Amino acid sequence: MSQVLKAGARVRYRRGMNTAPEDPEDTEENAAKADPLARLLQCHPETAFDYLEFRRMMAGPAAAFAAERGTPADIEKLGACLRQMEEAHGLDDPSQEAAADAAFHLAIYEASHNEVLIRIMQQFIRMMSEDVFYERTSLYQRRGVRDSFLRQHQAIYHAIAAGNPEAARATADAHLASTMEALREAQRADARLEVALRRQQGAKLVTGKPK
Repeated sequence: MSQVLKAGARVRYRRGMNTAPEDPEDTEENAAKADPLARLLQCHPETAFDYLEFRRMMAGPAAAFAAERGTPADIEKLGACLRQMEEAHGLDDPSQEAAADAAFHLAIYEASHNEVLIRIMQQFIRMMSEDVFYERTSLYQRRGVRDSFLRQHQAIYHAIAAGNPEAARATADAHLASTMEALREAQRADARLEVALRRQQGAKLVTGKPK
């Protein structure tokens, strides 16, 4: 099984997501178990690409709306999320950077001021933060991915802050396309590793050497 596309794996990232306080008994893990959609997606890790395809359909328009409708408070919040991402990047902390990434995208949807879009994407961002679709920290640990993602997030922020909906749409779309390609490459790399390990294991059995 791919290290990135691993069914049922969840790492909990909630910082900066503006969620209401939860009952201690109502943990994210229990919430995921109780959510039929989350259960379905966890059992079918290949849906990560369906999720990203859906995100790509939503990301461009949401960023364009944010550029057109975002208030100074929205832009300030978006900038704060980006600064958290930059700080985590400087500290070489993939888990915190991934958490700030989720908060950044949620802030974009909130800045769109489309309540239906916000409600839908809050659910998907929550599941993304719980690694329902794929292990985001593992993806962030891939060579070059973090640097590329940070530059893309910076470009999205500057386009929205400048009130340029066309640039915001284009940069957001490019980011999701890049994320999909990074996930595909991670999947291919994991598959190559598994083949190499099986080949090595087979060679040991043939030579009679202990495992």
